Amino acid sequence: MAVPGRYFDRPHCALFLAAQIVASRRPVRTAMAILLACAVVAPALAGGDRELGEYLSSECVTCHQISGRFDGIPSIIGREENELVAALTEYRDKVRDNPVMRAIAAKFNDEEIAALASYFGSIEKQQIERTADRSGDAR
Repeated sequence: MAVPGRYFDRPHCALFLAAQIVASRRPVRTAMAILLACAVVAPALAGGDRELGEYLSSECVTCHQISGRFDGIPSIIGREENELVAALTEYRDKVRDNPVMRAIAAKFNDEEIAALASYFGSIEKQQIERTADRSGDAR
């Protein structure tokens, strides 16, 4: 039931109502635009520079076997990039508790961590093991 003089007697009430509807949907549109931007930009940011990662990897492969074997220290070969980025960032930020990894991860910035993750994520265990087997073949 309409109350005289309240909303419906005013000539601009339809415009005001339309403006309220548009404003109420603005957060949804903004959130959708942000999600779309993240979906487009995130893959480009996630992939680090593999050549830089290979250059920086010498300290990592001192303990983590390049062959991918597990000899008490977990393999980082062929792991998902986002998993490696998260792990190194957590060591750097002292969320994970391992003094050696904390000291090593503290040296790297975000770009270097992404590069290491890209490099180690791109290596396949089987490919490395085949190469290691051939290098031990004396002919």
